[in-house]
Amino acid sequence: AAIFKDDSMKILFIENRHKTFFYEPIARRLQEEGIEISWLIQNKEFTPNLESKKYCIPYPNTKIDIELDTEIESLIKIDRQLNYFKQKDSSYFYYYYEKIKQILEEIKPDFVFGESTAFHELLTILNCKRKDILYLNPSSCRYPKGRFSFYKYDTLTPLNGSGEVLENTAAEKMISQIVNRNSVPDYMKLKPPSKISKINDKALKLKSYVFGEKYNTPNPIIKLRLEKQKKQNIIKWDEVAKQSIKKGYDFLLLYPLQMQPEANIDVWGKAYRDQTKLIEDVVASLPKDCKLVVKPNPKSNYEISENLICLAKKHQQIEILHHNVKMDNILPIIDLVITVTGTIAIESIFSKKPIVTMVKTINNKIKSCIYINSLNVELKTIIKKVQKGDFPRVTKQEMIIFINELNQLSYKGKISDPYTDASCIHQENINDIAKAFISVINNYDRKN
Repeated sequence: AAIFKDDSMKILFIENRHKTFFYEPIARRLQEEGIEISWLIQNKEFTPNLESKKYCIPYPNTKIDIELDTEIESLIKIDRQLNYFKQKDSSYFYYYYEKIKQILEEIKPDFVFGESTAFHELLTILNCKRKDILYLNPSSCRYPKGRFSFYKYDTLTPLNGSGEVLENTAAEKMISQIVNRNSVPDYMKLKPPSKISKINDKALKLKSYVFGEKYNTPNPIIKLRLEKQKKQNIIKWDEVAKQSIKKGYDFLLLYPLQMQPEANIDVWGKAYRDQTKLIEDVVASLPKDCKLVVKPNPKSNYEISENLICLAKKHQQIEILHHNVKMDNILPIIDLVITVTGTIAIESIFSKKPIVTMVKTINNKIKSCIYINSLNVELKTIIKKVQKGDFPRVTKQEMIIFINELNQLSYKGKISDPYTDASCIHQENINDIAKAFISVINNYDRKN
């Protein structure tokens, strides 16, 4: 029997540097089952070896005519090259949009698989939406660990899932491991690449840049300066940060900083990607007896800025924590947590800690995880409810149902790339991932 319902299936994969070589063995498996595989390649240095159709977009070298498109302009506003790496010109967005459009029209794929991070991926997503082609982003679902979901387009909405149901005892054990920090998402425990791997990676990126890839690859000199500034900012942060906070009479609201650049906040939480402004707005919405505790990401990147440090220094209602402070040490004394799209939302649910989010996701199905879209109005009301003890409490059974839902909407397998985690291309993992791809393709109902 044919493994696929449709024997004329066409799939397009989007190149994303080292991630391409994670997709390659999956694509090979699908190709063996009769699926026509194509690749859209932005950076030719990361072209896969698989014998298949490859569409490598030439780097633009002429003046680009622009007919303003509001949706393309909105993508320009969240682009990491423009926001972090001092890229000046943005007209290449229009060049790539047209090239991607032509490729999609030629291939007419049934499915497109890729990340929702780099500019060419986001432009592909926009094209796919306009052409009613399903774009799926296979990405870690955070919890349960060792599992992933296929997220639709540039959202956190999962498609289908394995439907696997956990026994109550297994679900309870999983919840206990999350609460006690014995279980962390796969991306949090990756070993750093070897020195040789890092050197090879830098050489490849430099080669890309020299040969014209200046759209996802930063100018090496600007990148060097930015890295130097980042280290200085982290030192300055820790110089004024607290090693601990004692529970006093103040109401403590925790905001864990999200690492940037990262799709979690730059794409999925794009309305709040300016975290300094968000923190400023949160503080402006607080009652006087409330303090905002800001915890840095353990892997701080460019989200810690001089402006953020200045804001924290001058505002009495902001307390910033040292990088040494672990979540286990601070969470027990926190009254309420606020996040944009952080993993802390799931951890707070299972820790029975009141949590509010700025972006609506599956987590908001749980009554103790409240989505708010108006800081001024809703935050004060929620704080009063927590103070009075009126905030919704999640029950043990509700937690079991929730972890089961996360399990059912995900698949077994670890999503990564061979540069950061060589185990992701081991045979067992590729088998699991390929099985999930086959399942999501066969079970997709276009009517829904």
